[in-house]
Amino acid sequence: MKKIAVVVLLLTVAMMPVCLRAQDASQGTPTSPDQTSPQHFYRLNLVVKELDETGKVINTRGYFMTVATTKPGHNETQMIKTGSRIPVLAGSSGPNGGPAEFQYIDLGMNLAVRDVRETSDTLSFTLVAEISSIARQTEVAGMGEPVIRQNSWNSMVAIPIGKPTVVGSSDDLDSKGKMEVEVTATRVD
Repeated sequence: MKKIAVVVLLLTVAMMPVCLRAQDASQGTPTSPDQTSPQHFYRLNLVVKELDETGKVINTRGYFMTVATTKPGHNETQMIKTGSRIPVLAGSSGPNGGPAEFQYIDLGMNLAVRDVRETSDTLSFTLVAEISSIARQTEVAGMGEPVIRQNSWNSMVAIPIGKPTVVGSSDDLDSKGKMEVEVTATRVD
């Protein structure tokens, strides 16, 4: 009888940590570090630069947004969208040259940030940047229709907090220059 009591006591002691973890999970108590990490806010300064063929900056556009760190499974997206809608002649509606039909095209800048995570001195996130404009030479084969130029980046990036970092670069299709996206993250809370 004493042997059975000792075996039951040993099994109870051995099973105790498993039972406590199961109880914590059933009560919603966080058990992983990702669930307990606090949410922080950052100001992202995004600068889009146009550079000439020598690397000299000839134009810049600045944008900023406040983003929050996200927990796994929460994919909030913060977005900036700025630009114009331009009409492009799409045809006429009637056989006798009725009213003209136009299609509107969005031009400008779209920036989206999601899945913001932080480690000690690094901020990582997914950045989607889309830049569209009318090409400098606006005729195609003498038709007079505008040519739309687009630069698009969609990438996971990791940047040091507080330091400007170029996160995307591509050639300018109208010249020998290039276009860059630079981001600086500054904690605000």
